[in-house]
Amino acid sequence: MTQGQKEQIDTLREQGNGYKRIAGILGVSVNTIASYCRRKTAVCPCCGAALVMTPKHRKKKFCSDVCRLKWWYANSEKLNKKANYDCTCQFCGKVFVSYGNKNRKYCSRSCYGKSRRSLGQDHAVQGSGANFENASC
Repeated sequence: MTQGQKEQIDTLREQGNGYKRIAGILGVSVNTIASYCRRKTAVCPCCGAALVMTPKHRKKKFCSDVCRLKWWYANSEKLNKKANYDCTCQFCGKVFVSYGNKNRKYCSRSCYGKSRRSLGQDHAVQGSGANFENASC
């Protein structure tokens, strides 16, 4: 695609023409027009700032980490989370949700540590939570 064709595409898009009409006028594939327009008009979905792509690097989706985190927190319901598992902590007995690992044993790092420290004290009730009513997570 020549520089003149690129300028014509920009002009025709500003006039409101679609990909098919532009492809017919210029004699270029519709997919070529669409991919050029997508590459040219990459914007941050959070703030709308133009994205500057670095050649031979992965395509950017956000202008900064701040925008990326803000957008994902605001749109967390759009995530397709299928691997949620209900588990019970072997130390405190609390029910918690584990994402992606159905074999998780502890609800937190602190319960894991408390369980490791208490193993030497009582091997009979190992992990049942029976002797740990006063333990807090």
